[in-house]
Amino acid sequence: MEEIVQHSSPLAERDIELVNALQVAPRAPWEDLAEVLNVHPTTLSRRWARLTGAGLARVSITPGPELLRVMDVAFVELTCQNNRVLDVVEKLIPDQRLMSIQFIAGPAHLLLTIAAAEHSLSTFLLTTIGSLDGVLHYSVRSVTSQILDAGRWHFHALPAAKLRSLSQLHKQAFNAGEGAAVKMDTANQALMRELSADGRASLRELAAVAGISPVAAARRVTRLVGGKYITVRCDVARRGSGRSYSAILWGSIPPDRVPTLGEGLPDRVPALRLMSSVTGANNIHMVVWLNNPMDLLHVERQLLQSVDGLAIEDRRIVLRTFKYNGVRLNDDGTFGQIVPMAY
Repeated sequence: MEEIVQHSSPLAERDIELVNALQVAPRAPWEDLAEVLNVHPTTLSRRWARLTGAGLARVSITPGPELLRVMDVAFVELTCQNNRVLDVVEKLIPDQRLMSIQFIAGPAHLLLTIAAAEHSLSTFLLTTIGSLDGVLHYSVRSVTSQILDAGRWHFHALPAAKLRSLSQLHKQAFNAGEGAAVKMDTANQALMRELSADGRASLRELAAVAGISPVAAARRVTRLVGGKYITVRCDVARRGSGRSYSAILWGSIPPDRVPTLGEGLPDRVPALRLMSSVTGANNIHMVVWLNNPMDLLHVERQLLQSVDGLAIEDRRIVLRTFKYNGVRLNDDGTFGQIVPMAY
């Protein structure tokens, strides 16, 4: 596994180890994490408060495979008037259906990641985008499956034995919810909205926003995560990851190869962050993290060597990210104002 943390990273080694632990077991209690990391729980809690306060890391959620079945997830490219791009961004950032907003190098100006509950993508396009001054054109790629989820990426900063222990902690916490059927009622929607703002919110906090008891909140969260309706993940700000750039790639592959694409890919292509099957001229959407745009060709070669039948047909360098997984980014790339997602 290649080393991805640059010396310029603002994260100290002990911070990277804590973030790595939370990438594997994002809701594990501090006491359980302390046993694995050999650090006092209070110390871990204090370090995490410092990291989140500085906007360098956060725990949140993303839709899981089961939730994707009852919502529309799509990538939308917007072409804007050159002098209205920032105006469009400012109007879109508060929208709770927008996971991410990126300024990209290419024919379009912005790439939006949309998660529209109750199959409401058409409403978003016709009313929200349709009413925005400064938008000249949009194109849509609907997500048809999640091949490689961004939450699976982690630092690999801890010994393999500790990573296995952390993985077991996470599995044990949510095994009881495996295969559960979940109804998207108001309580679950409230829980998901709170978890999208703070994926480590306590059961007492979750119970308060959902109007239920902490025991009921625990049961519901177990079902949401174990039933694969949501994925809890720990994100790190780009300046803390050692990867200062990202690129979007679009490619094509025979449909019968898609179900097995994600197997072993993170090890063979460490820069790969996300892979989805989509509609459109290209049926594969990929996100890679780079130290430098000059690294893109090397990553493309890795992808082509690792995935039989893949053809990479288009690519974009991300010049700036304005919003990422429900949080506004500051000018320096750190996490700023949280916009809870309306899952």
